[in-house]
Amino acid sequence: MIEAAERHLAEITAARERLAAGTYGTCERCGQAIPPARLVARPTARTCVACASR
Repeated sequence: MIEAAERHLAEITAARERLAAGTYGTCERCGQAIPPARLVARPTARTCVACASR
């Protein structure tokens, strides 16, 4: 449980870094915008749905 919480905290930290860098909401694989609904459901998402399902 602690490891899962630490991983989640690391994901949150990475999302905040992307926000500061201006890349939050951009898929790390294809470069397309991550749909707002996905970011609402999973604010730490690094990829769009299409890339995540690959």
